[in-house]
Amino acid sequence: METNIWKGIFPALTTPFTSNDTLHVALFSENIDAQLNAGVHGLIIGGSLGEAAVLTLEEKKILLQTAIANSNKSVPVLLNIAATTLKEAIQHVELGVQNNANGFMLLPPMRYKSDKKETLYFLKSVAEATTLPIMLYNNPIDYGTEITIDILEKLANQQNIVAIKE
Repeated sequence: METNIWKGIFPALTTPFTSNDTLHVALFSENIDAQLNAGVHGLIIGGSLGEAAVLTLEEKKILLQTAIANSNKSVPVLLNIAATTLKEAIQHVELGVQNNANGFMLLPPMRYKSDKKETLYFLKSVAEATTLPIMLYNNPIDYGTEITIDILEKLANQQNIVAIKE
């Protein structure tokens, strides 16, 4: 499995919870198995916009460990980073590295509409905090910050930014 070339379908998995507001790990495992049986090429842990921003680090750790165990390293497992601050984003990078993530999906800062300079600084700083590959997620309609062509051009030398989800 190559982790530096990502092609195909990489669903951002939703996180099921029990009625007691705890992770429903068994149902999450079933979802992973269903995705793998459907032929996906990678898994993104921690959902997408809002979900990733509210899961705790411990919850993300459990999800990541579960996905890696269930996939048996057959596909790349990416940890989604939707953080409010750079410090928080770096904590997610450290969590991913410590728990054998194959890479990250990275959103611009959450809950704050950053300007181009701030967005570039945030994305570049997170990318520089790891050697693992990164997929940027550009969804300006939902979170109000666009990863523009100008920003992408300035990130072009960042070797570990390898994909964009648009």
